[in-house]
Amino acid sequence: MELVVLKRMVIISSILGGILGVVTVIPIINVLSFFAILFLSAPIVIMYMTKYNMMGVLDLKQSLIYGAIIGFISFLGFSITFVPLATIIGLIYKSSFYLGVSMLFREGFFVMLLMVFFVALLGGALMNSFSSLLYYQIRTYLFNDEINDNILNENIDYEIGE
Repeated sequence: MELVVLKRMVIISSILGGILGVVTVIPIINVLSFFAILFLSAPIVIMYMTKYNMMGVLDLKQSLIYGAIIGFISFLGFSITFVPLATIIGLIYKSSFYLGVSMLFREGFFVMLLMVFFVALLGGALMNSFSSLLYYQIRTYLFNDEINDNILNENIDYEIGE
């Protein structure tokens, strides 16, 4: 795993998470942006990075690992922007949808941090890893990318006996 690619991936996915965190506060499109952060952030970042030649064509193992990293980091970026905005809205408008977030922010800050971490781990990383797997399969099927079979044969030693 290249460190330069990983740094670029973390920066791009945190920017995407921050943008989607701000967009999720808007009541009309909050469900769509939350769906995008849970399922579509890894394919979006991978498509962006391959389009601008920041990374090459990925194999199966790399796409799963990169999808999990992108999902985790983008959900943390999402939470860093969404939770304070939702808390401010919940404190200003007492009968709003975001009142629960503001109450959780005031009463149990540590519990909220644990919830954000576990949702980022289970929701963001797992779902984005699966969506990057789907993106990999669609890309190899439609664009006939070379599938590297050496991944399957790395641990096989052949002995020729008489």
